[in-house]
Amino acid sequence: MQVLDKTQVEALSQALGEPAWVLEQRLKALEAFSRLPYPSKKDENWRYTDLSEAPLEQEAEAPKGLRLSRDELPESVRQRLEKTDASGFLVFVGPDLVYAEVPEELSQRGLVFTSLAEALKTHPEKVAAALFQAVYTEDKFAAQNSAFFTHGAFLYVPAGLEVEKPLGVFKVLPEGKASFGRTLLFLEDNAKAAYIEEYLSSDLPPTLHLSATEMVLRPGARLRHAHVQTFGKGVWHFHRQRALLERDAGLNDLVVNLGGAYARSEVASELLGPGAESEMLGLYFGHGKQQFDHYTLQHHVAHHTRSDLLYKGAVKDEARAVFSGLIRLEKGAQKTDAYQANRNLLLSPTARVDSIPQLEIGANDVRCTHGSTTAPVDEMQLFYLQSRGLPRGLAQELLVKAHLADVLTRIPLKALRAHIEAVIEEKVRI
Repeated sequence: MQVLDKTQVEALSQALGEPAWVLEQRLKALEAFSRLPYPSKKDENWRYTDLSEAPLEQEAEAPKGLRLSRDELPESVRQRLEKTDASGFLVFVGPDLVYAEVPEELSQRGLVFTSLAEALKTHPEKVAAALFQAVYTEDKFAAQNSAFFTHGAFLYVPAGLEVEKPLGVFKVLPEGKASFGRTLLFLEDNAKAAYIEEYLSSDLPPTLHLSATEMVLRPGARLRHAHVQTFGKGVWHFHRQRALLERDAGLNDLVVNLGGAYARSEVASELLGPGAESEMLGLYFGHGKQQFDHYTLQHHVAHHTRSDLLYKGAVKDEARAVFSGLIRLEKGAQKTDAYQANRNLLLSPTARVDSIPQLEIGANDVRCTHGSTTAPVDEMQLFYLQSRGLPRGLAQELLVKAHLADVLTRIPLKALRAHIEAVIEEKVRI
């Protein structure tokens, strides 16, 4: 187990060539990390999760300056590049940005899409305006990431620029050490973009992946965002994501958990200005002994804001899923329209789902609703499909796809939707 201390933080910041203010923020995060305990089942938001086997303080790998040609990229990435929606992309292998393709036309119009370390050198004022604004020291894991992140992606879209085709990042987790990554998405007034971040790996021994995504959306900005992880066995994935939406900003967000031994996604939308809108979608399918935890927050701070959340999943074998969603309205959040739904399908008697939708309403002129369902596969539907000549496995696959269809159809990126469907089909057949 490594010693996570000031010396390590200083050495990391120096190796990355960061400005003094970043080191100062890292050290403040280190203080919080040292002070805060790791969560346990005694904590309400962790009472369904056993972290006793998690590699929580595994040493993170430092960047080595590795660069690859497109033909030298890992096979899993090359296969995805053949079918991706992304017109420009970055590829990370471990903490190294090994390959990048960014449309020159967009760069000439002021778009910045590069590694966080490079952006701190070339566009420090843009990074300083947004870094650590959305995710910093909210809990032990957020503080750990803020103090020790080794790499990350930075996307800046200037005011008024509309990026028609999506941009993406592919992150490959190699064997050996933990990975601490950070993503910063910063859209100026009335900017528009789509961003896909995909996480991949082969089967690994117990490995820690700790990631954070910050989104800062200025007035009128619109962002489509997808976070998709298809890690191999052995990966413990902890992800915190928070979006700050100012007046009339809009976010369409998708979180997909399909791989790894354990995955926890904490996703928050902060609707800070009137007219802000957030659509939050989630998909997960667990098999074996996988566990997927989702904790969501729809935080309405300003009046006349709207949020819509739909998380749907299925679990089989001894897999487990947890959903805990909160709609929170401040006193000034009048005329709020908020909806939350979680729907789950149990494909075996030993699978389990815990679903806890919640409301905290401080305003009195609002419309807020929530709902949750968890049920086994309908045997009559299975019997009907089998009576039409379908084997039980294929019948079950069709029912799972039908269950997840209303989330999949709301994903406007066709190639990404096809990829997710293919992975789910493969998992159903295992």
